[in-house]
Amino acid sequence: MGFRIGVDIGGTFTDAVAISDEGRIRTAKALTTPGRLYDGVLNAVRGLEVAWSEVDEFIHGTTAGLNAFLERRGARVAILTTAGFRDVYEIGRANRPKMYDVRYRPPTPLVPRRHVFEVDERMGPKGEVVRPIDEAALAETLDGFSDNFDAVAVCLLHAYANPEHERRVESLVRRHAPGLSVVCSADVAPEWREYERTSTTVISAYIAPIVEEYLSELAARLEDEGLRSSLRVMQSNGGVMTASVALRRPIQTLFSGPVGGTIAGVAVARDLVDVIPSERLICVDMGGTSFDVSLVVDGEAEVESQTVLEGHPVLAPAVAIHTIGAGGGSIGHLEAGGLRVGPRSAGAEPGPACYGLGGAEPAITDANLRLGRIPSVARLGGDMALNRAASDAALAGVGEPLGLDAVGLAAGMVAVADAAMANAIREITVVRGIDPREFSLVAFGGAGPLHAVAIAEELEIGSVVVPADPGVLSAYGMLQSDTRHDVVQSFFVRVDDVTDESITAVLTDLERRARQLLKEDGVPDDSVRLESSADLRYLGQEYSVTIPFDVSGGVTEAINAIPDRFAQAHDARYGHSNPAEAVEFVNLRMTAIGVIPRREREERSGGSLPDPLGVERTWFGGEWFETPVYSRSDLPSGVEVAGPAILLEDACTSLIPPNWMATVAPRGHLVIVRG
Repeated sequence: MGFRIGVDIGGTFTDAVAISDEGRIRTAKALTTPGRLYDGVLNAVRGLEVAWSEVDEFIHGTTAGLNAFLERRGARVAILTTAGFRDVYEIGRANRPKMYDVRYRPPTPLVPRRHVFEVDERMGPKGEVVRPIDEAALAETLDGFSDNFDAVAVCLLHAYANPEHERRVESLVRRHAPGLSVVCSADVAPEWREYERTSTTVISAYIAPIVEEYLSELAARLEDEGLRSSLRVMQSNGGVMTASVALRRPIQTLFSGPVGGTIAGVAVARDLVDVIPSERLICVDMGGTSFDVSLVVDGEAEVESQTVLEGHPVLAPAVAIHTIGAGGGSIGHLEAGGLRVGPRSAGAEPGPACYGLGGAEPAITDANLRLGRIPSVARLGGDMALNRAASDAALAGVGEPLGLDAVGLAAGMVAVADAAMANAIREITVVRGIDPREFSLVAFGGAGPLHAVAIAEELEIGSVVVPADPGVLSAYGMLQSDTRHDVVQSFFVRVDDVTDESITAVLTDLERRARQLLKEDGVPDDSVRLESSADLRYLGQEYSVTIPFDVSGGVTEAINAIPDRFAQAHDARYGHSNPAEAVEFVNLRMTAIGVIPRREREERSGGSLPDPLGVERTWFGGEWFETPVYSRSDLPSGVEVAGPAILLEDACTSLIPPNWMATVAPRGHLVIVRG
């Protein structure tokens, strides 16, 4: 019997999931080990009790690059740019994203100006060589790089049109400064807009040595354990790639952990296609440190071609995720005389006070424990008993200045956290003109199912789904991900002026590049699916809209359909369109997908509601309720559980408040609606 294993590192726990050829699933959790993340990975995998010789595939979502960026402990980076354009990166954009925020400050560059070096060369906008590289001057510039830097970001003018000069500069850097990581903009962001392209290249170089060190060490440790299959890495775009490709494209690993949950949401939508109103889901992942929100629309994860990370633009396709600092480990504290929750987290060390590992400040987990929402019989991670006395002491210490006892402060912390999480969902829905009431809420992560229904009530959402194995769902989602690569090429032509030959030539080259990446990942030709799209804008606009560009029915027909399709997409995105205005291409894109055979979950057998494990005194809406506690694994398919009720499992706890009803779907997912 063979297994595919997925591992996701969180701020508090590292999750592991194994799925067999027959669809049987094993799960395990281990405390995350900061500083030696691979130890937590190995501990979690050992908990699966799967022999390494039985592992057919190992997929991992790494936070190494993202953590290095967020904590500002990345590599020492030098930038090589075209002479005369040294200040592009520092100047950035003149727009002010938060117009009325008097405290707004633009993001601090990752590379100071003194580490930006000019290269005497020039490439024209059509890819023509205007001035060749002064290699002697460049060699002099590179003197001492090996001693002062860890990585080099090469971002020359118009390299998206012709990467020849960047390739030559890369060769010279490797000759004169061997051992440095070198990242070229033509490899990670071959698109127009100099600042965004430079920012993307710099971030990639900033995290490259950290990602390389982590993946190399992890691969070595896994090999020592006996793993013989390849190590694959989850990408920000929702696909997977081999570790060897990830070492060349570190920018694609930035969000590789959180996106696993969104891809799992796609799998859940398939499982529940006849149960929930539509394949439109709001996926919320509440772990120990953060709360991540993403969308599944019509059964597909929402992928954006550009994201912004703490003010730094990133030109790399990524699943659209909005994150705030609200998790089970988020600390409740006083600020300006009021109660605040997060973004500071207790993390895995020392963890919430109830862990008994030295934490003295109250976390959301402490609040849920005091309110009886986490029952006294619960064991986190399968074997960690919780210390209610420690929670009470921590809660009372913060509540005393506010005149609140432990219960009052716990209820206040939960209310503050629920409001913050509801607002995070509004950011990705209401702010963009999307009505959340048209979606179902899918809640997972170690703490998500505890807060899901309260958030749904706040947003007037009628149905909540708690998937099977919600505490490790991101790791499960990695096992549902296809191999995927996205390539792009700038293509500035008015739609009225484009020719079939010119657009076919670019699409052919994109297909060649995309297929080559899949080939490096070992994907056979008969498993490849290609999807092309185009970035379009009205003539003279700054930003574009991406629409599918299917040429299977003929290139001419696809081009003729663009004006109407673009007007519809522009109207949906911005609320207006101008069909009489000229439209132009900006970029052409190709997504190459290596489709994997999916192993579906086993279906549960039917039966009746079992006896509860016990009864817990639980706080709802200002009063205590006697709440039955059930083992979720004992619930058969089709059974209904009326609230209030608590469903307990090793990885998390699901809470069903009064006036809500839960039903177990055939594949084990829990569907909760108003009773």
